[in-house]
Amino acid sequence: MRSILLFLTLLSFWLLLSGQFEAPFLITTGVLASILTVFICRRLDLIGSQYQPIESLLGFLLYLPWLLVQIVRASLDVAWKSWSPRPAISPRLVEVPSQLKHPLAKTLLANSITLTPGTVTIDVREDTLLIHALSERAQRGVLEGTMEQRIAKMVPEDPRAVSQEDTR
Repeated sequence: MRSILLFLTLLSFWLLLSGQFEAPFLITTGVLASILTVFICRRLDLIGSQYQPIESLLGFLLYLPWLLVQIVRASLDVAWKSWSPRPAISPRLVEVPSQLKHPLAKTLLANSITLTPGTVTIDVREDTLLIHALSERAQRGVLEGTMEQRIAKMVPEDPRAVSQEDTR
């Protein structure tokens, strides 16, 4: 049942984004992409008694506008620094501690940081992320942890890690 719900959600999202409800090729492509995504989620054990991506849909839909605002703000900052008479670019590598345990949450955080201009995730480790920051302001933005806090609310802790700790 959860697989069917995920499939319908993905297909609806595909159709909403494409805006084409009568083009057979796009509808067929959307169906195939949705089936493939559900298959991959099942293979990764994301569908079952553990974490359900569909449960985070509302949180993700609320996260996206916030992330888009951060991307625009960072884009303006990078453009300003690049075009100013004295560029204020001072690249640096920063190790950012992370409390996130769930692989999906870590991936979402790493990708969100990389999508934000001025920062790129270079490596994801057990409890830290290695980030290339273009300026001190970008470094402060990553270190403050707002993005991680928002993702932590959306994706719960890894249920396997919790159940292993309970058995000790």
